[in-house]
Amino acid sequence: MGDENTLPLKYDFLHHRDAPELFGTLDFQLKDGMHFQQITKQQAYYNFIQENQESLATYYLDFFELELTSGGEGLDSYYHLDFNGSNRGSVDAEHREFMKNEFVIVGFLLYKIIYIDKNLELSSVKALQNMIRKDYEELKSDLYRLFARAKKENASQMNDEKVDETIRYALIQFSKIGWITLEEDTFDLHPSFHRLNKIYADYINDIDNIIRQISA
Repeated sequence: MGDENTLPLKYDFLHHRDAPELFGTLDFQLKDGMHFQQITKQQAYYNFIQENQESLATYYLDFFELELTSGGEGLDSYYHLDFNGSNRGSVDAEHREFMKNEFVIVGFLLYKIIYIDKNLELSSVKALQNMIRKDYEELKSDLYRLFARAKKENASQMNDEKVDETIRYALIQFSKIGWITLEEDTFDLHPSFHRLNKIYADYINDIDNIIRQISA
């Protein structure tokens, strides 16, 4: 009879040399919606997932009914758990935080400003807030009504200060799931931010018309 330690393990990531140090934190953060990519603070976790992707995917599917998914290519690749829209699988309620509609709208605007309008050097929160007001001056009332509707507030209560606050809170949320790094007034987009375009490309490309139509 052979040594049982030589037998293939369904969840052999547990025997990885870095599992005791990394897996506990990795597990909690994946369930909280974190995206892991090749950036300095995440490199060790990214490497762990990459080296154990198959057994980790089996673990999350078997125990939590969730898919460990990858996106991007090469240096821009990333990993995350796919919650399939409103489905959180068997993850407990403590980790069931969904992105608010107003934050998704900010994400659309940010993606368009950076990648479609080619403001690739933009990295200031204050500059982003000012740019959204400037670029959407003609649609300002429509955009503010859209934000108010998303927040389930009266449109008459929406003003520049509240929109700036919504943008700031959206960036904080994006930083919590690894889409960006946020430090005071500076933000830096990560490869996983492209997941927003992967899901909502049609909306992002037509955001101006959507603002007009939905806010009406």
